[in-house]
Amino acid sequence: MNTITFFSQIDSLAEPDVTVPVLREGEKVNLTCTAPAPCPSHPPNVIWAPALGGDVTQRTQMNADGTQSVSAILNFIPSFQHHELKVNCVSIHPLHREDKPLLSHKSVILSVEYPPKKTRISLSGLVWLGNNVTLTCQSNANSPAVHRWFLKRAGVEEELSISRVLSFTAAQNNTGEYICEAQNQYGAMNSTNLQITVPGISFTAFLSILAALLLLIFALLARLILMIYRR
Repeated sequence: MNTITFFSQIDSLAEPDVTVPVLREGEKVNLTCTAPAPCPSHPPNVIWAPALGGDVTQRTQMNADGTQSVSAILNFIPSFQHHELKVNCVSIHPLHREDKPLLSHKSVILSVEYPPKKTRISLSGLVWLGNNVTLTCQSNANSPAVHRWFLKRAGVEEELSISRVLSFTAAQNNTGEYICEAQNQYGAMNSTNLQITVPGISFTAFLSILAALLLLIFALLARLILMIYRR
C-alpha cells in the first residue's frame, strides 16, 4: 500500500525549480536546479543538459516542511556563445511503476551580457559623384551597442555622427577611411577601416564617356573593315 502511494506522488511530480543569476561574459556563476525527493532512500538524479563545459555538483537538503530535495549546481563561465541558448534541468526518479524512471524537466533560455563582437561595415549604393551612399554598422552585443562613425583623412580622424546608419550624397570630400565603433557598458570594438574613394565624375557622365568611346571604337572598326574589303 505504501508503495502504491509513493507511485501516485511521483506521477504528479512538479517540475524542478531553476535559479539563474545575472550572466556576464567571463564571470563565473552558478545555475541551480532543485527537485523534490519524495522518497529519501531513492533520491532523484538531477542533471543539466547541456552542461556548458562546466562542473555539476549535487547536494541533498532538508526543507522547512520536513521534506527533502536534491539540487544540481552548474558552475561555468558564460560566453557570448551561450546567449539565447536553451538549457534543460532534468530530474530522473529511479522508482516508478513498470520499472520505468520518471522524468521531470524545466527549460530556460540564457541571457548573457557581453561587449560588442564582430563589428563590421556594410555598404549600399555605388560610390560615384552625386550618388546616395549608405553605410550600416553591424555588431553583436548585449546590451545593445551605441554606434559612432569616424572619418580618417591625411592621418586626421574626426567623429561624424552617433548612429547605426550613415548616409550622404557622394562628394570628393567624402573620400577617406570610414570606421565604426560599437560600444556598450562592457566594452567597445572598432570595425575594419573601409576606404571610400569618390571619383571626380558622376556615374551618368562616366556612362556617357564610355558610350562615346564604344561608338568611336565601333566606327574605327567599321572603317578598317571597309578599307580591307576595298583592297
